[in-house]
Amino acid sequence: MKKSILLIALFAATSLFAGNKGDKRPVITFEKKTVNIGTFPAEDAIRKCYFVFTNTGNSDLYIHQAFASCGCTVPQIPEGAIKPGASDTIFVTYDGRRKAPGNIRKSISIHNNSKEEMIKLYITGRMLPAKETPVEEIVVDED
Repeated sequence: MKKSILLIALFAATSLFAGNKGDKRPVITFEKKTVNIGTFPAEDAIRKCYFVFTNTGNSDLYIHQAFASCGCTVPQIPEGAIKPGASDTIFVTYDGRRKAPGNIRKSISIHNNSKEEMIKLYITGRMLPAKETPVEEIVVDED
């Protein structure tokens, strides 16, 4: 009985210490998880940026979906498998037209088949108010 308990304990300890050596899942590693799109005027409110990532795991990586926190932010994800060691890009377009000026912080949730099944990415920036255009005075002749 003691031998079987000892064998079970030894097996459990070996499994724990083996860790991720046999892990075959992909790992998604981003160069940056936050991108600053800078300060820009409201008259030029469409901004584009991107997030570069690498599959640092041991099997194919698939990005299933990407959801933005606001309809003004649209992510484009790669299709198909990203092989181990390969890199790819997620492109994001921010459209600040019809939005109030000020600081921007939008999140993009990336759903994938890696160890970290959902990852949050962020875009930040600042949109300046629109420049006021002087209104010309219209003079009406009363002749």
